[in-house]
Amino acid sequence: MRKILAGSILALMPTLVLAGGHSGLGGTGTGITVDNEVMEGKTGVLVKNTTSDVWTWDNPPEGFHKATAATCTQFLTFAVGQEQPVGFVATCMSVDPDGDVSVSLLTPHPDGALITQTSGTGKWEAYNGVKWIGGTDIQIDANTSTYSWKATD
Repeated sequence: MRKILAGSILALMPTLVLAGGHSGLGGTGTGITVDNEVMEGKTGVLVKNTTSDVWTWDNPPEGFHKATAATCTQFLTFAVGQEQPVGFVATCMSVDPDGDVSVSLLTPHPDGALITQTSGTGKWEAYNGVKWIGGTDIQIDANTSTYSWKATD
């Protein structure tokens, strides 16, 4: 059961590892799994994955960096015996090179993940509430993927 879960979780994880950004602009990222925890219950399994990510923005506005690092944590719920999750939520946090911070929440969407910046400071404050859609582009291996996102507007 653990091997089945690990494989399906790692395949889904890149879809979940996305956040932040600029309204109207998209970007790309690379996520590498740095921690994985599994909690088994009677009727379900909870999985927590943490990734170390690098985000590269398409055409960032003046004053924004072209790239930044982030940490994302995904929480997935599986019914016992199922390979596909019944649900997920994820958070991504970033401190850019200027010291401005952002936090985003990811939830299920038919096209991958709906990404909402929930809080930010400095230049990121103006993007609170902005939404993007993200998804996996390349699954390199079980722990590494590339992904992209675009504005919903």
